[in-house]
Amino acid sequence: MATIAQIREGIATNLATIADVQVSAYMLAQPTPPAIHVLPGEISYDRASARGLDEVTMLVQAFVAFTSDIGAQKRLDTMLAPSGAGSVKAAIESDPTLGGTVSDLHVRSASGYRSLLVEGRGLVLVVEWTVYIMA
Repeated sequence: MATIAQIREGIATNLATIADVQVSAYMLAQPTPPAIHVLPGEISYDRASARGLDEVTMLVQAFVAFTSDIGAQKRLDTMLAPSGAGSVKAAIESDPTLGGTVSDLHVRSASGYRSLLVEGRGLVLVVEWTVYIMA
């Protein structure tokens, strides 16, 4: 069975294909926008007998600096697209087994924009994707 660390690192590896973004498999205390990090979500253990399958949810958060009204939103719109070079969904799903670490994964949803004040960084816009993994 895959460890949480292996899953996080596999997702971060897939996300590293997005140009000009700081990507971390772990929560960033001081993200430098644009940035993406990976957080564990809900885990359902023992979905098949004898530890055959766990269902893991990971949360992928992207931050962009909200210094320009239109520019920040255009950047997030690109990340929210279902396909393309800047698409978070497409990047995560580019290798759905994370190099053979998991059985499969699927990006289930993305939140809408939220604004967040990051100490030392100012106002950022945040979007969060929910990724379902069969580990």
